[in-house]
Amino acid sequence: MAYTSSQIVQAVPTGINSALVCVKAETAFTSATSVTADGVFTSSYTNYLVKIIFNTSTANDGLMKFRVSGVATSTNYNRQRLVFNSTSVTTDQLNSQTSINLGSTNGAFEQSFDLNIYNPQIATATNIFSLNQNNFANYTTGNAGVIISANQSASTAFDGIEFSVATGTFTGKYAIYGYSKTV
Repeated sequence: MAYTSSQIVQAVPTGINSALVCVKAETAFTSATSVTADGVFTSSYTNYLVKIIFNTSTANDGLMKFRVSGVATSTNYNRQRLVFNSTSVTTDQLNSQTSINLGSTNGAFEQSFDLNIYNPQIATATNIFSLNQNNFANYTTGNAGVIISANQSASTAFDGIEFSVATGTFTGKYAIYGYSKTV
């Protein structure tokens, strides 16, 4: 049996289209030292998804900080990272950092990150879980998968986020979504 386009649209359950609500439209940036989104974490949503893709011209580290009223917070970041490729699995841990290091790039390939952020707008520790496609400086032809479990351990209510690189500039795009609290 063949279906018309209206029958197919009607067959999609209502909750699928409303599960994620865009709170910051896809935003492109070019040769930036940092990019910020303020006023995106509100009481309207408890949890958020950030999708970001970027590249640099040289080996570099992608960094993230939370913001309050337009000011970045530069303390209390902790991260556990699992990196895997076709030949190895490695882990590392960083505590009491000035930002969250999301991963490194060799400058030849784009980086892509899916960041789940939990309770950023509530004055409690903010947790982050990230799945990344990553290209570390020592991978010249391929990529690695990266899983990051991190937090900003201060009891602070954040309303914004900042992305940057350790040195130089980066180019890419990002969007931020709130997970709906209702069906």
